[in-house]
Amino acid sequence: MSAIPRILGPILLLFVMTGVLGANVAHADPWVLDGVGTRGCGTTFCSSQVLTTARGHDVVVLTFECVGGYTPCDASGINITDSNGLTFTQRISVVQLFEYYAVATAPLRSDNITVVVADHFILGMQVLAIHGSNGRSIFDPNPSIPATVSCNGLCEDCSASLQNGTCSASIQTSTIDFVVATTEIGDAPGCGDAIGVVVVPGFTNVAVNGRFEVDYAITTKPQSNIVFSCSSTDVAAILVDAISIQSAV
Repeated sequence: MSAIPRILGPILLLFVMTGVLGANVAHADPWVLDGVGTRGCGTTFCSSQVLTTARGHDVVVLTFECVGGYTPCDASGINITDSNGLTFTQRISVVQLFEYYAVATAPLRSDNITVVVADHFILGMQVLAIHGSNGRSIFDPNPSIPATVSCNGLCEDCSASLQNGTCSASIQTSTIDFVVATTEIGDAPGCGDAIGVVVVPGFTNVAVNGRFEVDYAITTKPQSNIVFSCSSTDVAAILVDAISIQSAV
């Protein structure tokens, strides 16, 4: 049997997935993504990142996965410190994933952001600085945003779209947005790794450690339907949010 059909099959699958899931999104413009947090500690369960930005008036988004302890992580026990004095506000949580945000009025230089939760571990965290957010509303006001989905045995809402090893979360945008997708993974490869798709089509990966993954994209027009789909891994939960950057483009 010719090897050509066996080669073409995965290629065609990738094209189809890209066409469906990547509609109306583009890779992040560096003018919009002003900074990406890097590890600030050397421990196995690192709960600190360092962030440097080039511009002021950024929205700083912090996402992390909190595990361990005798009870689930609760916002009342989460302590976030920032060496530049930024104040972080909780935006949303699902299962073990949490998202917080702050506004930086000036550029940041080696800003240390640390998350501490008594008797718990931070299995993964990521900080992103987004420039040019809409001054009237930081987040896209569409009622579908943010979107949260529980995907497996940790399921709190078993209507989640878990089918054939795939879990998806979708949003409908009202503005041009910077979309952030955070995924909780149960000690397994990243979304799509097992079938050779190293990133979710239409998104750019910024963090993955076998437990925790963060991806992002920018919509190219308002009124877009954005689907983040995590396949072929032990996905537990997905959180998708969108910062309005209409004034920046």
